Amino acid sequence: MLTIVATTTPIFIMILLGYFAVRINLVPGETIAGMAKIVMYFTLPALIFSTLARMEFDQVIIPSYIATYATGSLLALFIGMFISSKIMKRPLIESTLKGAGMACSNSAFFAYPVMLLAFSDPPTAAFAMALIVENLFVLPIIFIILEISSSSGQGLNPLSMLYTVVKRLVKNPLILAVTGGVLASTFHLKLPDVIDRVLVMLSGASATLALIVLGGSLVGTSLTGNIKDICFVTTGKLVLHPLMIAVVAFFMPEMDRNLLLGGILIAAVPMMSIYPIIGSQYGFRSLCASILLVTTLVSFVTLAVILSLMGLS
Repeated sequence: MLTIVATTTPIFIMILLGYFAVRINLVPGETIAGMAKIVMYFTLPALIFSTLARMEFDQVIIPSYIATYATGSLLALFIGMFISSKIMKRPLIESTLKGAGMACSNSAFFAYPVMLLAFSDPPTAAFAMALIVENLFVLPIIFIILEISSSSGQGLNPLSMLYTVVKRLVKNPLILAVTGGVLASTFHLKLPDVIDRVLVMLSGASATLALIVLGGSLVGTSLTGNIKDICFVTTGKLVLHPLMIAVVAFFMPEMDRNLLLGGILIAAVPMMSIYPIIGSQYGFRSLCASILLVTTLVSFVTLAVILSLMGLS
């Protein structure tokens, strides 16, 4: 167990460093957004592209894994929505946001740094395919449901909604990096040495900077909202989501063990860091921010337990 704690502790120390750097004004809070863009547009895309480009195509796109992660994530989404709307009697918009919190992981800023520490040979393909699933399947479904429920009888333009979703995907640097990496892998493209060195340098900064940004973004978040709602979503994200991935995998064709464990680990991290921003568009910023804060704190314990159960250190 000490080995597991030693694996997870550096992650949370980096998050705390980011938090206190902003808290004591060593780093101005407004610069966190800029640092996040550096991660999203430079360091993380470089890491994704360079890693995938060196792999064979059949190691990058594995249909059984994509089906497993997509099905498990959608189950977490719809189970969360059903319990919230039918049992807890919450509105559809609020229930959809809670389901989204359970089904969408903070893959870029949290899951990948955890994978780097937990695996001696990190299954990068699991991370890349999780990004594909989240951005091509799960998030579009969530946004469509949110738009439908928020329109409340107003006329909906399906083409406009589709255009918005496609535009968002085309502009996503992580999706572009995955696409470029898959193409480079498929056609066995070799990059010039200078470009390759630049990608290596950018990649090395990705995990550390991502965790610092995550910590800094938590400054100013306070606990507001129904504690039952917060605990419900926290449990759904840290327990239900990885459990659904494991259950679905049981019924799927056998896949590489590290790949499956990578998928479960990605599902076991807190929700995406933009969760409060999405919630603010529908009047639930404070609740979503509180959920994100509690889930991040609780994940220190749950990740250690899950890593122990998976036999990772």
